[in-house]
Amino acid sequence: MLPTRSLLPLYAALLIAPCAAAQAPAVTGHWLGALDVVHADLSVEPGPAYLSFSQNGSTVSGTAGDSPAHLSPIANGEIDGNHLTFDVPAGPGKLVHFDLTLAANHLHGSATGLPVEEGSTIVVDALPADAGWHAQATVTHVPDQLFATIAALDKKLFDAYNTCDLATMGSLVTDDLEFYHDKTGLAVGKQVFLDAIHNNICNKVQRQLIPGTMEVHRLAHFGAVEIGAHRFYHPNNPSDGVGEAKFITIWRLQNGTWQITREISYDHAAADLAPPQTERP
Repeated sequence: MLPTRSLLPLYAALLIAPCAAAQAPAVTGHWLGALDVVHADLSVEPGPAYLSFSQNGSTVSGTAGDSPAHLSPIANGEIDGNHLTFDVPAGPGKLVHFDLTLAANHLHGSATGLPVEEGSTIVVDALPADAGWHAQATVTHVPDQLFATIAALDKKLFDAYNTCDLATMGSLVTDDLEFYHDKTGLAVGKQVFLDAIHNNICNKVQRQLIPGTMEVHRLAHFGAVEIGAHRFYHPNNPSDGVGEAKFITIWRLQNGTWQITREISYDHAAADLAPPQTERP
């Protein structure tokens, strides 16, 4: 049996070890990053984040803002393990709450309390920086996915158009669809639209988007507008030629579902498919 005195170092080690394990990692210093508003439509409003901390045990003080010249003192700063929380005053009686996790030399998490559109989230990601606010690596923002979302919807719509899949087409337009056409005028209603596709398009016309013409722009609190140009082919009657037109599509995002509410198809004409002229030397 070990003498009592020889057990003292062992007891001391057992008592000290939990304290060391519970010690919070240091966040003291400058942090430079991104504070991005991610909307429900997956578009992103990118913004900067400048954070400066001084840590004393589990208590954290410092400043935060959108530039070195616009920093506000933080309040209620606390770190528990690798979990950092603090508040930044944003006006009388208003606080922006930050909830961040320190991992792999990143502070990553979210912020709440800013006046953003319903369904939006605020994503924060920051890296250590020197006293001159130069980060150790390039600060990256959340990628904007709105264009990719609308491009996928456009493809889904016109894959259905080209295969006479009226059920899919019907799921992508609202019951009160308004379709404006420069040759035929206004048509109102989903069923009117589907009947026109069935009678005039099915097994007769194929649509192709002209590469490089698509634009997508966010419509706050509603959805998005898609602008582009496309061509229409007649596989069974090539002599009918190839038509070309421009279009404007209004997409609505409601309860997580995208649908077309308004469509404008205009500037219809024969497509100019002649190869480009090359000058002789």
